[in-house]
Amino acid sequence: MAKWIAFCCVFALAPLLASCSDSLNDRAARHERRGDAYVEQDEFRKAVIEYKNAVRDKPDHSDLHWKLASAAFKTGDVPAAAMALRRVVQLDPAHFDARWSLGDLYLAAGKTQEVAKLAEELLVARPQHPAGYLLRAGIALDEDRIVDAIGSLQQAAALDPTMPRPRLALGHVYFSQRDLAAAGEWYARAVQADPSSVEARLAHGYFLCATGALDEGRREFHHALESSRDQEFVTLLLADRYIVLGWRDEAARLLDGLVVDMNSQKARKALIELRLAGGQVAEAKPLVNNILEADAHDAVGLYFKGRIALAENDVLQAAGLFEEAIGRDVSQAGAHLHLGWARLAQNRMDSAQEEFNEAIRLQPYNDTAHLALAKLYLALHKSTEAEQEAWRALRLNPSNPEAALVAGDALVQATRWPKAESVYDEIVRQLPGQPVGYVKLGGLRRLQGRPSEAATFFAQALSRAPDDLVILQDYLVALVESNQAHQADRVLDQYLTKASHDPNLWRLAGRVHLSQRRTDQAEQALRKAVDLAPDLALVYYELGQLYLVQRKLSAAESAFQAALKKDETNSEVHTALGLVLAAQGRVDLANTHYRRAVQLDRHNVVAANNLAASLTEQQEFDDALGLALAAHDRAPSNPGIQDTLGWIYYKKNRFEDAHRLLAEASAALPQHPTVRYHHAMLLSKIGKQEAALSELKTALSLPGGFPEADRAARMVAANKIDE
Repeated sequence: MAKWIAFCCVFALAPLLASCSDSLNDRAARHERRGDAYVEQDEFRKAVIEYKNAVRDKPDHSDLHWKLASAAFKTGDVPAAAMALRRVVQLDPAHFDARWSLGDLYLAAGKTQEVAKLAEELLVARPQHPAGYLLRAGIALDEDRIVDAIGSLQQAAALDPTMPRPRLALGHVYFSQRDLAAAGEWYARAVQADPSSVEARLAHGYFLCATGALDEGRREFHHALESSRDQEFVTLLLADRYIVLGWRDEAARLLDGLVVDMNSQKARKALIELRLAGGQVAEAKPLVNNILEADAHDAVGLYFKGRIALAENDVLQAAGLFEEAIGRDVSQAGAHLHLGWARLAQNRMDSAQEEFNEAIRLQPYNDTAHLALAKLYLALHKSTEAEQEAWRALRLNPSNPEAALVAGDALVQATRWPKAESVYDEIVRQLPGQPVGYVKLGGLRRLQGRPSEAATFFAQALSRAPDDLVILQDYLVALVESNQAHQADRVLDQYLTKASHDPNLWRLAGRVHLSQRRTDQAEQALRKAVDLAPDLALVYYELGQLYLVQRKLSAAESAFQAALKKDETNSEVHTALGLVLAAQGRVDLANTHYRRAVQLDRHNVVAANNLAASLTEQQEFDDALGLALAAHDRAPSNPGIQDTLGWIYYKKNRFEDAHRLLAEASAALPQHPTVRYHHAMLLSKIGKQEAALSELKTALSLPGGFPEADRAARMVAANKIDE
């Protein structure tokens, strides 16, 4: 009987299962039809929702995933598009367009191994199609193999005479290389390949305007508008091109027109971006309020409100608003990007890096996000990563001089000076009327020990920005370093004659005199600056630094205390005062100021290192270790910090960890007796007694002495290192 009942149940369920399956198919079809209708109406966000519902009911239907990917791309939801593309490829490995699109996404994300694999698969599948060559070119560009990239792009262009993309890419490459003739030719070929291509028209128009052919460029922009049925989309793109060209008023007029004529919410948001980027916070506020009045929880409105808070230096409120915006729409790349900047303002480097990476994941083609990450890597002394991100930003926007500067600075940081010089030379060629390229070349010459050439470059920079005191200081210092002190004095006197009431100029004079060890004149100049600006904290700080150099500790202490009365929040002043107090043996008070310095600026490696060293002497090893590790993360090659961290490891009996650090510190500071003593004690712990005794003898022979000298002398006399 039980078997019969079970048998009946199976048959009873069969119609139900079939019915459920039919219901799922019908429901998926309804969602697909609604999604298709939304695509026809350019309502891509709504289409994404419908397609997601459809693939939930029919998860093994590759065409549905392809539609979802296409719609997600239109909304800028790159992660959703990537997920859908991967599913298409899983379900239908022969889907050529899905693999190509996935390759483009991997390329933007820097996943070159995955791109290389897809490129070869596409070439095998369709050897006469440009896709594989385009991906190959992208890899070559990512690896800075320009010649290989050009070759692959030319092959792609030859395979399909109607495709603008390889021709546009060649135009971008040649434009970034400043081969304007070749760039112009390839941009024109892109338009010829497909005269209806909005992208080709806009790119060619931008190139023409950027190279001075304004009338021809505007005609191309007009053709782009005429050739598209989607006037809103093209007008937004054109406004973006105007912004890049510096035509902000014209961009604003275009966007205002869209708001008035089409009530375009996209244009309204683009106009807010334009206002905020231009520092026009007051003008942006009513536009943001308009969005939030309609919906107080609108994710984009909250993001813009956060932008306003950040512009007004309310970092805490800004971070909270960005987090709320992300909570309501996790795909907002802009909110992640600006939350990263807010985290930077809060000195939360790791969190900033996470947010920048998330912004790039969500929007791989955002050159601003790549540039932000490049700058962060540069600050963290990760020169290779900084260079890679800067070049990615440049490839996305070849006319971005800031990205070129970061790339050059990363090369300098990595001591790849010839390549850095070529980058700075290119900046000079692109911006001949601006001082920045000459300043960078001057700084590079100083690093190379060629101050006379540095002075020449700084002079060229100063001729383009004669009121820039930073450039003036660089020029004067380079003159002094190249034994042209008389010329430096003449230039300085000329400036002081013209602006004798400028306290900053007198501060500069004090620094220049000090660089030549003319301490009396330096003091007179700084005293003059104090008279002219008695409330300026930095004047007292620089006066204190002068007294510190002269070992006038009481005078230095008074000057630093005066600076803190004017500005208690200056981390550098607290650090300097800590140095003075420590030199006077007032260790606890010195530590108080070191702690305040680190509290104000967690990147202050001098204060962190000095506090760590002091706490080590007080046997507070755990607190000391945290501070020393933080300092070492910021300046891993600084031998003083290596010595501090290595000595803490020694005190904690972590001898293997201490060995490398103390060995490197001793090699870098061979004339520092304390460092040599620390290294000697470590050598004894790892069984190298002879080397340890030799190091002790060297430490005792060096001038300056060290606190443990008596103990070291006894160990040398006994020919044995105490345990």
